[in-house]
Amino acid sequence: MYDEAVIQRLLQAGETLRQNGACRLLFAIKSFAFLDALKFMAPSLDGFAVSSPFEARLARCANDHGGTIHITTPGIRGDEIDEIGDLCDFISFNSLSHWDRYQGRTKEKASCGLRVNPQMSFVDDQRYDPCRPYSKLGVPLENLVTAFDQAPGRFSGLKGILFHSNCDSYDFGELLATVQYVCSRAAPVLARVQWINLGGGYLFDHDSDFAPFIEAVNLLKEQTGAQVFFEPGSALVRSAGYIVSTVLDVFPNGGKEIAVLDTTVNHMPEVLEYGFQPDVVGHDDDAPHGYLLAGSTCLAGDMFGCYRFEHPLGIGDKVVFNNAGSYTLAKAHPFNGIGLPAVYALTTQGRPVLKSRFTFDHFAARWGAGPHAAL
Repeated sequence: MYDEAVIQRLLQAGETLRQNGACRLLFAIKSFAFLDALKFMAPSLDGFAVSSPFEARLARCANDHGGTIHITTPGIRGDEIDEIGDLCDFISFNSLSHWDRYQGRTKEKASCGLRVNPQMSFVDDQRYDPCRPYSKLGVPLENLVTAFDQAPGRFSGLKGILFHSNCDSYDFGELLATVQYVCSRAAPVLARVQWINLGGGYLFDHDSDFAPFIEAVNLLKEQTGAQVFFEPGSALVRSAGYIVSTVLDVFPNGGKEIAVLDTTVNHMPEVLEYGFQPDVVGHDDDAPHGYLLAGSTCLAGDMFGCYRFEHPLGIGDKVVFNNAGSYTLAKAHPFNGIGLPAVYALTTQGRPVLKSRFTFDHFAARWGAGPHAAL
């Protein structure tokens, strides 16, 4: 379930950056790509950020308020580049190799730029760090500066740069430090560009300290005169999403009570991938009743973790995971034939509305059967 009122409130926080920071606000749909939610968000945005032609097509369906589509991806295929140029207004090529191969094919369709790796790491876990050693994401800043100095004509069509250098950070001071570093090391490149995309990777709400963000944008505008874009993902949807599950069974094992739910960590893949323990409504470390919450697949490790509640859980009771709006449905899969969750919108009037239900036809089409199977 996604809560439209919460999305609306998060977008209002984004409006602070949009207005006070004088930047254009995009939503990175890789975090949550449900079409009706994107349409709900679109009037409060300047467009969408995507990472593939499929996402770009979906963004076009949602983008009925004149916003723009921005793409960056390390995985461009030669047979997709013309479609990308048709679908997207801005392209940030991931490498100098991409630039040399594809910029000439898209420059008449889209505004072409480069993704730059500032080579400044703020993320402890390298799995999430865009600036990790040997990163695949973006042209290392020093490499770009050297290439520009050696052959500036190679970049005659360069209109912009993108640098996304963080993940789940609450500290806009890190963004300011990145901008200051890029400005100090790449002034000749920045003098060429018409737009700069700051990427995402930052979390915020109404109480956040926006001053470093605004200072970073002002610095870029003063030094380059470029239009500045910002493309948060989780910040605009994480706290707006819930996974509402039902208890299917409760039984003791080895001194613990096991509560099996009608969902699975495959609906929250980061639980298994990264050892993330999700938030559960009503959990209290001091509550008297403890349970190991388990998913309903045959995978032994399909476990959400241990939680405690004020009242005992019984079959049919609801267990609600909150802060589940980002990177859950977008990554979920139906292992074991456990269907993806039905999707509800909780409207701004407080009414739950069914938006989508996963059916056998959806499942069967993945395996070559049903109406959507390839012929």
